[in-house]
Amino acid sequence: MSSPRSNNHGPQVNRGRAPQADRSQAPQARRSQTPQMNRSHSGNVNRSQAPQMNRNHSGNVARSNRPADRPNVNRPNVNRPSRNVGPRPGSGRSDISRSPRPGSNHSARIARNDGPRPAPSVRSPRPGSGHGPAMAHAPRPSHRGPAYSRPYLEPRHRPLPSYHYGNHYFGHRIHTLPYGCSLVRVGYRDYYFYDGIYYRPYWDGGYYVCRPPLGTRIATALFDIAMSAIAINTIRNEIERAQTAAELSRIYAAQNASYTLRTSDDYYNSNLLSQSGQNYYYQDGVFYTLVNGEYCVIEAPIGALVDEIPEDYDEIVLGGQTYYQVEDTLYKPTIIDGKLHFEVVCNL
Repeated sequence: MSSPRSNNHGPQVNRGRAPQADRSQAPQARRSQTPQMNRSHSGNVNRSQAPQMNRNHSGNVARSNRPADRPNVNRPNVNRPSRNVGPRPGSGRSDISRSPRPGSNHSARIARNDGPRPAPSVRSPRPGSGHGPAMAHAPRPSHRGPAYSRPYLEPRHRPLPSYHYGNHYFGHRIHTLPYGCSLVRVGYRDYYFYDGIYYRPYWDGGYYVCRPPLGTRIATALFDIAMSAIAINTIRNEIERAQTAAELSRIYAAQNASYTLRTSDDYYNSNLLSQSGQNYYYQDGVFYTLVNGEYCVIEAPIGALVDEIPEDYDEIVLGGQTYYQVEDTLYKPTIIDGKLHFEVVCNL
């Protein structure tokens, strides 16, 4: 049993309160809110006034015993902008509000309050584009009347010969011919030839890039494009096709005084009679046949079916029916087995 401490061991140290320094002359440090750690006579630290972090059975720290004198942090209420925002300046739109999207986890989406939406416009596909289902009537491209004028070729664009892959720019106009052009006369027409490209005078001024004239022969080694083998519509026989072409030629001659009329015998002898046993090829409005290992440019075979026509077509009305004219060839939309084709019906 231990005996009580006596004064024989020296002066007794009172550990209950630390000696206070005289701070009357120095600036006062406010420590009233600082928890004191008092030491008892046994030297143990009394933590009764320190914030206790009680741990529950799960090991989580419970911070419920925070000092009562800890200042409360009052966060200011932030007035956030509503989801209704006005239109962006210069956008031309009315106010935009956000409403929930059906079936989504998002609470809002953009909904335009600009009245009922107009019905979507239906655009007819361009001839030969292959878009859209085949219909009982032929789709019509954008209207190009007699006053339609060909666009000029931009200086940075350069046309390519018909036997090279790339943009041939058929139908585009130029102001002046390239230096060194040579004149080529085929039948009653004048062509200008330079670097594998042919030009013809345009009725509205200048010249335009045209397809090679009939009879032009090109070595197969020069071709770096894939051509399409074409079929002939044999629903009508040769005589019926020749008569249809002659009738269209007659109507066209009535509208164009300078045009030379062609007869049904002319079409039959020069075009239809030679179709027996021939293989025809087509690329960008030019028809070919193989002659002695070379591709020879020929007149478009009447009754030939192609999947698309070039973009430099003209819309022409003969006898109340619309046709598409590319160079001197007339095409008519034709539906065969539910698929849209363009059939050659006349060569002017």
